[in-house]
Amino acid sequence: MENSAILREWFDRVDTEKIGSITAIQLKSAFAIGNLQFPITVVQQMIRMCDFDQNGTMSFEGEDDLSTLVNPLACP
Repeated sequence: MENSAILREWFDRVDTEKIGSITAIQLKSAFAIGNLQFPITVVQQMIRMCDFDQNGTMSFEGEDDLSTLVNPLACP
């Protein structure tokens, strides 16, 4: 549960437009803050992996997939 709350807080910070979903550009910017530089094409692929309604964004309801995506990138 604690991880879910942390992940939700992170997601809400990335969701700068406060619409409940994030774009590849927002995700790329969030990664850059953590000094992770990915080409936009890679970030777009990450979004597609969690884009259940296929609208080009990722919502928090894909939390399990988001967690799987973000956790390997976290520093130990």
